[in-house]
Amino acid sequence: MKIINRLFLLFISIAVGINIWMIVSTKDRIYESVKEIPFNEVGLVLGTSNKNKDGGENLFFKERMNTAAELYKSGKVNKLIVSGTNPSRYYDEPEMMRKALVEQGVPEDRILLDRSGLRTIESIRNTQNEFKLKNVTIITQKFHGYRALFISDYYQLNAYVISTRKLPLNESGNVRLREFFARIKAVIDLYLLGSK
Repeated sequence: MKIINRLFLLFISIAVGINIWMIVSTKDRIYESVKEIPFNEVGLVLGTSNKNKDGGENLFFKERMNTAAELYKSGKVNKLIVSGTNPSRYYDEPEMMRKALVEQGVPEDRILLDRSGLRTIESIRNTQNEFKLKNVTIITQKFHGYRALFISDYYQLNAYVISTRKLPLNESGNVRLREFFARIKAVIDLYLLGSK
């Protein structure tokens, strides 16, 4: 039993250490004001569904679209990549994002679609490899932005994050908890598995 307890404590210590490392190494490149963030030619909107599992509005999607549209209209980016998954003709995250942005006044010809952004790591790799970018502004929630920047650093992609409006804990608690473990998986993918 003592061995199990020690292993558990070791895991918790490593997990907390990874989260602290990721936050401390990236926090100075996360902006909460569109006015303050430096200009980049292209913004990368990380994907999420426009609906929750119960069919209701996904506030994470809504806030990312609002922030991306504000970023474009403020002249802080000239184009937007909308990156997400497209497993079938019935579910197309980038197309959902494109429509939402067009409704907010972003010209359609300023929106680029990445339909192979299944995970954050793929979205960032695609930005670098498929779109041939060296600099990008990432649009997502602040707690997700740490991991996005950490992955960008690994691939030597120069990135900033503009964070969306903060959602109440009762709306984001479960996602924040998943993000804690997603950071650990990112380190394993990048440094142990050599995720390609």
